[in-house]
Amino acid sequence: MTVDLWDGALIDASVWHGRAGATSRQFRYRTTYAALPVGALEAGNLALRPDRHGLWRLRRRDYGWRDGRSLSEFIDAQLAPAGLDHCKTTLVTMPRGLLHGFNPVSFWLARDVGGLRAVLAEVSNTFGECHLYLVRHQDNRVIAPPDRLSGDKLFHVSPFLPRSGRYVFRFDTGPGRFGAWIDWLAADGSTVLRTSMTGHARALTTASLRGAAIRSPLQPARVSSLIHWQAAKLFSRGVRYRTKPEQIRQRRSEVTRTEDENV
Repeated sequence: MTVDLWDGALIDASVWHGRAGATSRQFRYRTTYAALPVGALEAGNLALRPDRHGLWRLRRRDYGWRDGRSLSEFIDAQLAPAGLDHCKTTLVTMPRGLLHGFNPVSFWLARDVGGLRAVLAEVSNTFGECHLYLVRHQDNRVIAPPDRLSGDKLFHVSPFLPRSGRYVFRFDTGPGRFGAWIDWLAADGSTVLRTSMTGHARALTTASLRGAAIRSPLQPARVSSLIHWQAAKLFSRGVRYRTKPEQIRQRRSEVTRTEDENV
């Protein structure tokens, strides 16, 4: 049976990073994300419930305004100014593990009867900071799987990349699968870093959630360790380490520029 992300799902994902240039490198790891319809999540109608104890947990204060307030109110406040307040939303995220929580990026998917209209990418770094990129077409038409949308990079994430340049986003929201591709382009237009998260969706049930949590109770800590290990490898290869700049005060930006879909 095909699973719709808007019904709730687990996504068995493969995450890939590919760096080009003088120090080219690739690494890949597997992880499990949850697709959580926000309304059902806050109503307590899903196997994973907010602010409950367990091997895998989801805390409201890890998202949005990060103060424990309603997730529905947060995402509605982000979509309404763009004329998208009629959309239903699903949060695609990695749940907290037994001892640790870390999400390099979570995706808030917004759709209506026509299809996917916007994605709010909530990007976090290892310094505990975050930035929101609202990805949409300027006229709010449906985002199709081949569409590539770009916007300026305004948030410092990796100490091995400058804050300048721009991102190019692409999404495939199924049914039965999820895919997100984010490329970083340098100021000269060259693609230096490509990333992707792709995987098949399966039903989110109490049994499937328990099984995934038992297999990987420390999943976020493992992902964080892998990121630091790859950073150490880049440093050992002589890649320049960049001191973290003071972050731009703007916490949210929009990605609306459409790239050539045949690139």
